[in-house]
Amino acid sequence: MKSKSRTCSILLVASLLSLSACGDDGDSSEGGGACGEVAACGGDPTGSWTIEETCLDPSMFADLTESCDAEVDVSGLEMVGTAEFRADSTYATTSTIQGPMKIVYPPSCLTMEGVTLTCAQLDMFMQQLLTEGDAPFASASCAAAAAGCACTLIMEETTTTGAGTWSVSGSSLMIEADGEAPEELPFCVEGSSLTMAIDADAGSDASGKIKNYMRLTKQ
Repeated sequence: MKSKSRTCSILLVASLLSLSACGDDGDSSEGGGACGEVAACGGDPTGSWTIEETCLDPSMFADLTESCDAEVDVSGLEMVGTAEFRADSTYATTSTIQGPMKIVYPPSCLTMEGVTLTCAQLDMFMQQLLTEGDAPFASASCAAAAAGCACTLIMEETTTTGAGTWSVSGSSLMIEADGEAPEELPFCVEGSSLTMAIDADAGSDASGKIKNYMRLTKQ
């Protein structure tokens, strides 16, 4: 039983790390999903902005799928929020995210040290986390899917705020949150639209295109 619990923990933590890597920086909005690449063009982000959508490329989950062919679907997550880039080079952000994420685990993800978990066992572990108050989700359910197991996690409504200073360097927005190391985020302002990478690690690729980004509209 000890090894089964450890297996469940590894699966759950890996999945939630992938989510939090996006969500903490304003990741998903009215249906996350690969939305095409956007060129980083720079511009002037000064003003108040409202989050309209967030687009995630499958590469966002490379760390999870590298050792396990789990399929992660965050298209059900929704985010609302605002960002204000002031003329005095300070900024403030707020975002709220909630909704379901789905994870489909093939048998290879459910086996450890020769022991293969059933969907019922995985579901039982999820319910145990909820009962003990250790789960970052409001509810969860797992059911058999072909030879594997599909789990739906309904995430708790989470509001995140941020503040610090900003500047522009070419086509990058330099963000320094209070008490944190600065980040360099590729971005592009076109008229009343601001598109920016969700974090430094998910910035532009070798071609200068942004694959994982938020799109905001000027208020």
